[in-house]
Amino acid sequence: MTKEASKSGSLLKMIIQPFDIFLFSIYFILLFLSIFWIMVLFTVKDEKKPALRNDLPMFTAIVPAYNEEKTIRKTIESLVALDYPKEKKQIIIVNDGSKDTTRDIVETFIAQHAQESIILINQENKGKAAALNEGLAVATGEFFACLDADSFIEPKALKEMLPYFEQMDVAAVCPLLKVHNPRTVIEKIQWYEYIINMLYKSLNGKLDCIHVTPGPFSVYRTNVVTSLGGYDEHNITEDLEIAIRLQKHHYKIIQTFDATVYTSSPKTWRKLFTQRVRWYKGSVENSLKYKEMIFNKNYGDFGMIRMPTIILSGALSIIVFLFVFQDLLIRSVKNIRWLYGINFNIIPVILNYQPHIDILTLPYARYLIALTSFGMAIFVMIYAYKIIGERITNHGKTFVSLTFYLFVYSIFLSTVWLYIAYQMVTKRKTQW
Repeated sequence: MTKEASKSGSLLKMIIQPFDIFLFSIYFILLFLSIFWIMVLFTVKDEKKPALRNDLPMFTAIVPAYNEEKTIRKTIESLVALDYPKEKKQIIIVNDGSKDTTRDIVETFIAQHAQESIILINQENKGKAAALNEGLAVATGEFFACLDADSFIEPKALKEMLPYFEQMDVAAVCPLLKVHNPRTVIEKIQWYEYIINMLYKSLNGKLDCIHVTPGPFSVYRTNVVTSLGGYDEHNITEDLEIAIRLQKHHYKIIQTFDATVYTSSPKTWRKLFTQRVRWYKGSVENSLKYKEMIFNKNYGDFGMIRMPTIILSGALSIIVFLFVFQDLLIRSVKNIRWLYGINFNIIPVILNYQPHIDILTLPYARYLIALTSFGMAIFVMIYAYKIIGERITNHGKTFVSLTFYLFVYSIFLSTVWLYIAYQMVTKRKTQW
């Protein structure tokens, strides 16, 4: 082999490394999905909302509560303030064995609002799904909603959601979900995340691919949920499981932006980590539970697109994190060896440093991936805020929290997925 050929081979190895090949593979998948969803965004029309019927149906709100003394009163107040006839509204509070003053607060509220139809059910701690089933057993509404005891709804929300049920195959309608009054960096990070997730849910809704009906005021057709056996009491993400079950039985789930619900978000990294572990592990477990739907044409886009990507997103997050970590580790070891070789005497190196850039050996592949990925992220964020009608500065200064969201939060989520993988390998259970 000639020196020129050897030099060319070395140069090629410097330009195209195995890590770059992996990155390009991931990049191709993400680029394909991005183009696909952009086409959905601009070509698929939203569901047309029918008019609200004059004879308003009976409605039940079920509030499962466990140690919610700080927020339960405000939650019930938001239900009482709903723009809906009192005689057609039933509120059921299920106290799931709270150890604080939740029960006392609810009893006091009921006594102060005797004109409202409010029922309190007290039970031993059995979990959220069991609490919802207890409420369903006494619900009289043609439609019902679960409302987490740390969430609050706008007065017009219910009347904006009920018209979609004029389509008889619609079993659930999800509201626009926002973080309530974000102040700290961690709360603002979740505010960004919720806004962007609403855009994704809107896109999934266009293809009937919604796979979760969130606890904060998703409205259901009561007889459909009861006919399917109610909530799965052994599931750590009962809202995701019931949504996939509805999809399995070919019911539709609608996402609307006309009804807004505000929810309190975790205020510490530890609590956020615990919540995300439960959410994402629940998504994996339910994907495996309904694995027969994956790549099943009988379930349309939900089976061919949504179900496979639930697990794929977590797997890609873990793989990318491990490859990046490996790459950084190799570089760090090389640098430490180099420092050891010069006895850690870096001052002469710094004083004699002469910058030299060889444009032929720059990692253009990585630059391309980084720039396009960042560009797509900015586009998604701008468009999400546009369609939801929010301004990114609505809750004060954003530089620190936005920087954390764009460059640090993905690493945080990767550690969540890594921990989930560890739990599944060691068969450790996640509690609600």
